[in-house]
Amino acid sequence: MSGPDPRLSRALTAHAFLGTGLSVAHSLRARGLRRTLLFAGPGLGLPILGEYLAVNALKLLRHRTEPEFAGVPVAVALGWYNVGYGTFAMMESILSRTGSREGKPGCALSPATALVATSLDLLMDPCGLALGLWEWSGDGRYAAEVVGPNGKRGVPLVNYAGWLGLIASVTTAYQRLDPPGDERVPPRRGADGSPEAGRDAALLLLSYYLPAAAWALRRPRRKYLLYSAAFSAVLLWSMLGGRPPNP
Repeated sequence: MSGPDPRLSRALTAHAFLGTGLSVAHSLRARGLRRTLLFAGPGLGLPILGEYLAVNALKLLRHRTEPEFAGVPVAVALGWYNVGYGTFAMMESILSRTGSREGKPGCALSPATALVATSLDLLMDPCGLALGLWEWSGDGRYAAEVVGPNGKRGVPLVNYAGWLGLIASVTTAYQRLDPPGDERVPPRRGADGSPEAGRDAALLLLSYYLPAAAWALRRPRRKYLLYSAAFSAVLLWSMLGGRPPNP
């Protein structure tokens, strides 16, 4: 079975490389080279391993975009990093200013990042399935009205368990590799945890959210915008500065 339009594969790969370059630049500015590498290691390695197992060992899905290595497209591997890092930076900024002790995001950062990133995939995965970017080996309970290229309907719930587990694992691994210090100096402009860092991360993620949202605006797909409301709320909040509204 042929894949999607080769021009779409090229555009997705170019977008992924551009997004990764901007995400790395953001990370270098916000947290420096050492912390950038500490996040990039698990941020790329764990999702690639998860995708490889899902494609080759468990035979749960097949990707249909090029280029790919061992069944894992470059655009998908880089997309995991871009979405994971961008969501992490947004939540780090918000949680650093909304009740955590001494300006630190605390233990809520890992589960919050996983939940918000998974909320985005509640929108992106049905969109990608409808566009023929991948296909699942069996029918799924979520988005059952969306038909994949192989005639299978919907997205299996194991996909979202994977998102929760992988993003939480990446965030937890980073926090364990780089435990917070004892400094009490407020973060400089653009540093990790600052409103500017969260806002800039939100801008990076617009390129993932807006095309999927445009797809969902066509009836009867608007419900997927509601399903992904947690992500869109965090996106908007971050773009407005990551601060709670005034009473």
